[in-house]
Amino acid sequence: MVQFHEHIIADLLEEPSDGGGLVVLSSGLGMHKIITALLHLHHPSEGTLLILSASPSQKHSILTSLNPNPNNEVTNSPSEITSDLQAHHRLSLYSSGNAFFITSRILIVDLLTRRLPTSAVAGVVLLNAHSLSETCTEAFIVRILRSSNKNLYVRAFSDKPHAMVSGFAKAERTLKCLFLRKLYLWPRFQVYVSEDLERYPPEVVDIRVPMSAYMVGIQKAVIEVMDACLKEMRKTNKVDVEDLTVENGLFKSFDEIVRRQLDPIWHTLGKKTKQLVSDLKTLRKLLDYLV
Repeated sequence: MVQFHEHIIADLLEEPSDGGGLVVLSSGLGMHKIITALLHLHHPSEGTLLILSASPSQKHSILTSLNPNPNNEVTNSPSEITSDLQAHHRLSLYSSGNAFFITSRILIVDLLTRRLPTSAVAGVVLLNAHSLSETCTEAFIVRILRSSNKNLYVRAFSDKPHAMVSGFAKAERTLKCLFLRKLYLWPRFQVYVSEDLERYPPEVVDIRVPMSAYMVGIQKAVIEVMDACLKEMRKTNKVDVEDLTVENGLFKSFDEIVRRQLDPIWHTLGKKTKQLVSDLKTLRKLLDYLV
């Protein structure tokens, strides 16, 4: 764990009365190490800790960080609550004070059937917060837990910052549905992060494979079609012309930028403009597939 990880954890632990917070990091900054540190700090006397929305790869990373040597057993290593466990067995696990990976489907059923004593839950750690919405099961779970356990903390994490700016007030709506007030942003250019990254720079090896003559021909043809679509798009006078260049069109975020500009007036656009946006997305994918 590096220094900026310690700062993130200190921020989350500084004001427990606020009930946690939403942490948004740049991708590749070791989010699993922060989760691992929080699991190390968790004590069974505090209550049960539930880990929601973790993907299989994230579970593996967290468990590997907790226990680098598979031959050694770690006492605070979280186990997984599955539907295969009997109801009375799940109840005993909920009351144990340990940390558990659990799916939202199992948890909401146990909450609604009152198999889970909400007072036994100390907190919830939510991964992939960028995928949450006001109507998702995770938001409903937090609402139920918050209503009956005022001391509960919710610590949500996301390492997909681009997904947090899609749509209208995505970060604000995520905070609202999780009943959180604190938003912690940790981009790569943050002082502590940049210092740690510069201290151990990666060794980059650049290997390039030249395109064949046919590939070059296909690329030129696709770029010409893309240029024609962009010229048609400029005629609408409803998007920022400076961003509408073929060079920008080669990047994955291009259609997101165009769509974000048009979102507020999407319902007023004609069929032709909407088709152009769709065509640009398809053409950019074709360029990706080409290489």
